[in-house]
Amino acid sequence: MVITRPALLAVAVIIIVIVIGASVALVVSHGSSSVSVGSISVGVSSFDAYRVDPSISNVPVKVNYVIYSLTPSLFDALLRGEVDIAILPADLAGLALLQSNNTYVVAVDFPLFQGIVVPVGSNITSPAQLAGKTVAIPVGTGTYYLFVIMMKELYNLTVSPNLTGPDVVHVINAAPGNVIDAVLTGSAQAGVIWQPMLAEAVELYHMRVIATYQEMWRNLTGQETAPFLVWVATSKLVSNRHLLVNVLTLHAESAEAWDHNESLAALALEKLYGVPGNVSQLVWASTNDTPTSVCINQQEYQELVSEWQYLVRSGFFTAMPNTSRILTCSDLGLS
Repeated sequence: MVITRPALLAVAVIIIVIVIGASVALVVSHGSSSVSVGSISVGVSSFDAYRVDPSISNVPVKVNYVIYSLTPSLFDALLRGEVDIAILPADLAGLALLQSNNTYVVAVDFPLFQGIVVPVGSNITSPAQLAGKTVAIPVGTGTYYLFVIMMKELYNLTVSPNLTGPDVVHVINAAPGNVIDAVLTGSAQAGVIWQPMLAEAVELYHMRVIATYQEMWRNLTGQETAPFLVWVATSKLVSNRHLLVNVLTLHAESAEAWDHNESLAALALEKLYGVPGNVSQLVWASTNDTPTSVCINQQEYQELVSEWQYLVRSGFFTAMPNTSRILTCSDLGLS
């Protein structure tokens, strides 16, 4: 029997389809200085607390929040200078630094929380058992690139949209809002998604999470917190230190609100992503550990550098990104 998604989620999928290749903007004004912050339409961050309730901060800055359909679109917009800040996975942030001398990592958001889900009744209990199986995942995203790396390094499995075989994880490209449907209909035996869709899969469709990225990354590297979601800024914004510090202060205040106000986080998840209350509790429980400092401290710096070093060793990066363009508290004079 084919299970269909609730109307609310269907509407969300329609919206995602409409904005593919385009973007929409939300402007919140708190002063004459302005900054454009880019994110993806189905990617939560601690900044969502501010988006849904700008009154949590009195920082004098005007935020032009730009929403893109997928991470690659946001990545390209950052390199073209169409946004001042892009909220990106740390792996793509490193690529941005490699491809452009005009990009800097300026803040750390919460650790990414992606997971591999299988349908109820599946006998798959480990990522190693995905050999020879089909997995639905948004190809071209940071989530996909990390999946390729971790499956190869942990299980010696090749991930490919073109190949099949006993040592291959065959992937089908699914938009984020369609991964759950692909698993439910049997088009794929497993799916890779992030919050809040991961919580929806578990709570609404009783899927099982056979592994999270945090667990897999810990098994691979011994690191507890990577991979990160980070804020990448253009040199234009970095050169305006007063505005940059205002934006970082705004980020810290939003992170503080997200971490300590579950009702505000639930409101943000409902209004921005259509997530019902019983699901929002699961999302918040896995994301309420955001660094709330205005700037990147030495521990966060070292964790980010370690993640990039591993990505170099694995061949994902052709060279080590310039770590001097990770702006820490001392770099900004905020230590």
